[in-house]
Amino acid sequence: MLEALIATELMALEAEEAGGGSDPRVAFALQEEIATVYLTTLLERAVPRDAVAADTAALRAYYEAHPQEFTLPQERSAQGVVFKTFAEADQALAALQGGTSELTELGDVFATPMQARDDAEYPAFHPYLFEEGVEVGDFLAHPVFLGESLLIGRVQKIAPARLRPFDDAAVQEQLVEAVIKPRRDAARAAIVERLAQGQAPL
Repeated sequence: MLEALIATELMALEAEEAGGGSDPRVAFALQEEIATVYLTTLLERAVPRDAVAADTAALRAYYEAHPQEFTLPQERSAQGVVFKTFAEADQALAALQGGTSELTELGDVFATPMQARDDAEYPAFHPYLFEEGVEVGDFLAHPVFLGESLLIGRVQKIAPARLRPFDDAAVQEQLVEAVIKPRRDAARAAIVERLAQGQAPL
């Protein structure tokens, strides 16, 4: 909070040096900044962040009630060979599906990185990679685009969706933010109500 007040004071000095010290808009902006810092201070006093971070029961309850917020999606990778034209790709895929050729016989085999499904980013790839019923080792039903090239191949690896651990530092930070928000919203409403009644905020 002290750093924020110092920053506000520096803003005021800069405004004065730039000739805007008498501009009512500058004065209003500074008062608004000071009010924001003051409100933040009041909310921290009313609902200390450290206290929320130490409220393991509340954090655990939120974690267990909202598993979807802490679940990493399924990821998959593909292994295949790249071709430049549809004709070449279709011919190679037919040979693979017909059992007359092995993937390693068609060219240099490479693997894509593990990735979560994103049909918007990869509309000509992920719908086939993540097609229902396609398992590890299954060939993709159609050649898929990788940039300007065409890949034919198979699913190389599948990592199932998994719940991020409760004790993970990033999860803890996310939990604190989730738990503290409604508490501070309630504290803010109480402060506004008290001010509206002409009382001290706390």
